[in-house]
Amino acid sequence: MDIVDLTLPIESGMAGIPKITFYETYPVKVEAVTVVDEAQRAMLAGEGVAMLPGAAAVNSMNTVFTMNSHVGTHVDAPRHFYADGGSVDELPLDRMVMRDAVVIDMSHKAAGEGVSAADLEAAVAKSGRRPKAGQVAVIMTRWTDRAWGTPEFWANTVYLDPSVGEWVQNCGAAAVAMDCFPEKPFWRMTLEPHERGANHKRWLKAGIPMIQMLVHLDRMGSEFTLIALPLKLKGMDGAPARVVGIRKA
Repeated sequence: MDIVDLTLPIESGMAGIPKITFYETYPVKVEAVTVVDEAQRAMLAGEGVAMLPGAAAVNSMNTVFTMNSHVGTHVDAPRHFYADGGSVDELPLDRMVMRDAVVIDMSHKAAGEGVSAADLEAAVAKSGRRPKAGQVAVIMTRWTDRAWGTPEFWANTVYLDPSVGEWVQNCGAAAVAMDCFPEKPFWRMTLEPHERGANHKRWLKAGIPMIQMLVHLDRMGSEFTLIALPLKLKGMDGAPARVVGIRKA
């Protein structure tokens, strides 16, 4: 199989949404707390791997990491926005595993621009490929590839207009995946109350898992097989995920 990893690596200092205290209070931290021996310590240092200062050499390498559920490549569950919503460990895996995925190319969008339902409709008319019921709608802007790890990623993000939420739902999508912010950036513009979290609320209420912050979608062609596996965090609102695509011959 021709497998492409669509997942951002997890590492210390991954930047979360601006002006949200949550991300500052609970930053991502990944570090080796023990190493096999001094030779491995030197090798890890050469690779730029984070280590606890003075990590003991105990004949085995061990890592401790702390992160929140909405940074990097992750999957949201209804509980993220609904008090009585289902948790991430209850998401039906058949919506995200070995599903046909249709890529809608929005990579022409410039920094700071939004994607609307009209944009998606125009792209579908041009390509002749509309996501069918039961498929995963994949919105490719290449924004994560272009800007992840830079200040511009959040400061000037490409985003999805609220109209995109209805468009995807009307397709009957099993899940929705993207490589940009799924909402209007509230830290950059003033939103009407109904716009705040509009796509999250629509999709999660409809039971449509949200697969966010993907990379390398430009390597997948117009259709591929998607596998997204969020960590099985019992009772929680979302989780980091390993997402891969299998390219069609």
